[in-house]
Amino acid sequence: MITRQQLTEVGRTIKPHGINGEIAAAIDPILDLDTARCLVLDIDGIFVPFFVGSWRSRGSEAVLLNIDGVSDENAAKSLCGKAVYALNEDVHHDGDDDDGFYADDLQGYTIVDDNASVIGTVVRVDTSTVNTLFEVERPDGSTVYVPVADEFILGINPQDGIIEMSLPEGLFDL
Repeated sequence: MITRQQLTEVGRTIKPHGINGEIAAAIDPILDLDTARCLVLDIDGIFVPFFVGSWRSRGSEAVLLNIDGVSDENAAKSLCGKAVYALNEDVHHDGDDDDGFYADDLQGYTIVDDNASVIGTVVRVDTSTVNTLFEVERPDGSTVYVPVADEFILGINPQDGIIEMSLPEGLFDL
């Protein structure tokens, strides 16, 4: 069974295209459709893999997908308007650091500032915007977003599950 922790959101299905089951979708460039093993959609609360038979670009913002087993407009329509996920290992992450970490690998790590003060725990990695963000739960229970950027990460300690960061002053005052 595929779980949410194994997935990265990479786009959205938009609408059927034509009568032969093609689906227009917006797919983030962090996913190479030629090498991805499958696309995953949430169908009634269950993450279901779908295999791409072929795809082609449609303008600069969308692609047209031929999904194995989807051969008519009604089947395509039932898959539209949904978030599209890919397996974490199929995704090229912008948050990579020189040690080979992916931003998603850092979920559960504690972020500390350059004075060793705890900022919070990474509860999710948000890739829905141009800039990848850590969603961080603060010790007081509030949530803040921290940019995943090499210039802010001072070090990563996988043994202790700690990310040391130097963040811009006032970041949490926005």
